[in-house]
Amino acid sequence: MTVDKHRFFRNVTLSLCSSLDLEKALFKCFHYIRKYIPADGLQFDITEPNGATLSIVRVTKEGVEIQDILIPFSPESIEEEQRYYEKKENKKIDDVLIFNAPSINPISKDFAKVLNLKEASNLILPVDFEDSFPATISLYTFSQHAYTADHAKLLSAVKEPFSMAMSNALRHRDVQNRSENFKKETQRLYLELMEISGDKIIGAESGLKEVMTLARHVAEVESPVMLLGETGTGKDVIANAIHQFSKRHEGPVVKVNCGAIPENLIDSELFGHEKGAFTGAVSQKRGKFERADSGTLFLDEVGELSLVAQVRLLRAIQFKEIERLGGTRTIPVDTRIIAATHRDMDELIKSGTFREDLYFRLNVFPIRIPPLRKRKEDIPALAHYFIEKKAKDLNLYPPQRLAPRAMDQLMDYDWPGNVRELSNVIERALILNRNTPLTFDNLHINSATHNATEIPMDKNDDDIIPFDDMISHYIVKVLKRTGGRIEGPNGAAKLLSMKPNTLRSKIKKLNIRFDKTKAKRPS
Repeated sequence: MTVDKHRFFRNVTLSLCSSLDLEKALFKCFHYIRKYIPADGLQFDITEPNGATLSIVRVTKEGVEIQDILIPFSPESIEEEQRYYEKKENKKIDDVLIFNAPSINPISKDFAKVLNLKEASNLILPVDFEDSFPATISLYTFSQHAYTADHAKLLSAVKEPFSMAMSNALRHRDVQNRSENFKKETQRLYLELMEISGDKIIGAESGLKEVMTLARHVAEVESPVMLLGETGTGKDVIANAIHQFSKRHEGPVVKVNCGAIPENLIDSELFGHEKGAFTGAVSQKRGKFERADSGTLFLDEVGELSLVAQVRLLRAIQFKEIERLGGTRTIPVDTRIIAATHRDMDELIKSGTFREDLYFRLNVFPIRIPPLRKRKEDIPALAHYFIEKKAKDLNLYPPQRLAPRAMDQLMDYDWPGNVRELSNVIERALILNRNTPLTFDNLHINSATHNATEIPMDKNDDDIIPFDDMISHYIVKVLKRTGGRIEGPNGAAKLLSMKPNTLRSKIKKLNIRFDKTKAKRPS
């Protein structure tokens, strides 16, 4: 059969570009190639530095496999392969290698052995990627002496589009590997968090004794739980404890920070989406509800959800089923719901920003977590725990001891930022007092709310400055203290208990101009 090389190149290229789904594009391309070149399969193979050859993509008449399959090449095959790449001695028909019988070449022989073939022919097109390992694109068929020079020329003609396709396959492989590593790391951190939340809940027998009693009671049933309390009181730790005490402890805990997800993405995050549901939805995605199946879904800052999102959340909780965005199939979900908020829910309901029916669904078993100022008996134990933990995290072991009266300073403070603020204060003290006992003489500078009272106001009570001006004045004051530094242990963001990007946004919004050259650098 006479084939126009240009037309063949164009159609192969169009097939490879016909879909964003790599598997569909390769499958379509393979079936087109089979019209002109005998082929029972197509493979993308790479050789790693240790000499192992992996088949990362295999296309057959049945479908496409994208996975790493080891091809156990013999020493003779590895030597043959290295000789080709180093000396380029085996070039034939524009770089395409023809092996029409397994016995002719050790590479072909090993390849046939993997596929359990007695008879096979191979067309192998070596591909070189910049900063990558040696790679090949190969066609094979289950018969001997199947390939000719004309077949080799055709395959050589599509080297460039196939190289692009293989490059995409390698990127896909890299993304998959990163995703798997991320999942493993997430699981490791999750187990570590479970250990901390289960075994080291400071105050479980004192200031949090009532909370832990309620947590153990509700863990035995499936009722939704509402955790109420100020920011930094440890609502996430209590949520994890409830999960660990429950029958679902072997399942996942999936956390959703409802206040951090943009309104236009909340549906996709909670319920997932189908491929093509919106611009940029290039693949199917499982939402948080599906990921939490047989486990616990922790809705942190649930009071920040929009009314539209609240409607769909209510339906999911009520009927225990969801629909992915852009989908029509109803998916049952078996998920325990724990919600948390620092907001006054009664006020949100009165103002019309939170649905009363959803609140009743979530507030079946409310648990209020007391602020640290109301359980000061836990401060000594918390302080010693954070000193040990933070010293280990900062590689400052063994940790410094507390100076005389240091504990009194911690006990006298009201802790508006609660346990989270105490953790930050301990960390800062460890950094500043590396070779001396820990002191907290400047404890107040870690609290933005406490410092706000120190901003000088006009002596005339009638001259009230605008609120934004007061905030600007305070930020400038802190920047002067840090020498204009925003990030780091001695930065303004750390002292204000803010994220650096949040502080930068606030500075930009308030149009604060600060001259670093006139600032006093901290010693």
